Amino acid sequence: MTHLPSWRKNLQRHSGFWRDGYWYDLHLERRMPLALEMIDEMVLALPPLREGTRVCDLACGTGNAAAAVVSAYPLVHLTLIDRDSDLLAIAYDKVADYCPDAVTIQATIVPDGEPLPGGPYDVVLASLALHVLVGHDSERSDPAEVETRYELLLQGIRDTLTPGGHLIIGDHVGVLPLYRHLKALERTGFVDVDCAWRVDDFFVIGGRVPDTP
Repeated sequence: MTHLPSWRKNLQRHSGFWRDGYWYDLHLERRMPLALEMIDEMVLALPPLREGTRVCDLACGTGNAAAAVVSAYPLVHLTLIDRDSDLLAIAYDKVADYCPDAVTIQATIVPDGEPLPGGPYDVVLASLALHVLVGHDSERSDPAEVETRYELLLQGIRDTLTPGGHLIIGDHVGVLPLYRHLKALERTGFVDVDCAWRVDDFFVIGGRVPDTP
């Protein structure tokens, strides 16, 4: 016999079964109507990705961002990183038709300044990822401490990217305001930092690592 949680959790404000990948995909557009548009804007913000470009979907979840990228650029070399093996399996299934050799890495990423596993990468995508990796509890933390966590996380991403490599972030404000995101990117050594899209609380921003002199 399978024990099911109460369906009424779906009815509570700001609640639900977010850690269940199938539930997440079923409810994402309804609960966060701008999330899929945000992912489309992330793909549109990318430079052209040539064959063999090494792309990492950080904290990939169910792989919506990765699937959008490989449908546009099917010849990239894709790596999926998440701490949850079930989510990694769902994500891989979404991209397998385009990238059967996609690499999955089960890892817990923390904001400690360490490079990401599996690198180096030419592109890192972070779709609704950074605020999760920094920690939802950060909303109640000292703002300076929150920015330090973001900077450590961004430092690790920067050190994983190749010269000229890009970081594209799609997220929402709440843990850290948009302007502070941009300044954190600059302080951690990214150049060409800008905002590509914003609607309500959701945004797409990015930057790149300087080319080798």
